[in-house]
Amino acid sequence: MPIGKDEILRIARLGRLFVSDEEIGPLQRHLNGILEHFERLKELDLEGIDPFALEEDTSGIFRDDAVAVWKGREEVLQQAPNREGDFFRVPRILEENGEEVLPGEGR
Repeated sequence: MPIGKDEILRIARLGRLFVSDEEIGPLQRHLNGILEHFERLKELDLEGIDPFALEEDTSGIFRDDAVAVWKGREEVLQQAPNREGDFFRVPRILEENGEEVLPGEGR
């Protein structure tokens, strides 16, 4: 199912991006090319292939998950345009019912 102009504009709105009329055509071609590639991948015969098998040894590439204090926290929080205690305050993008709130709308 090819992506049309309306879908491009919807995706841009969700990403809070401005897309000019000149950019819509190239974006459509690019995204439709990606979808066509995935359609070709669906045609591959993967019977008997373990999707979780790895080709190389990955033992030892992960570090232990350990709690560490980061000393740059306060410096970063001081640069925030809107801060609430130890957190960044960001604009609401969803209402209580899950509906999207566009910039300049809602709360």
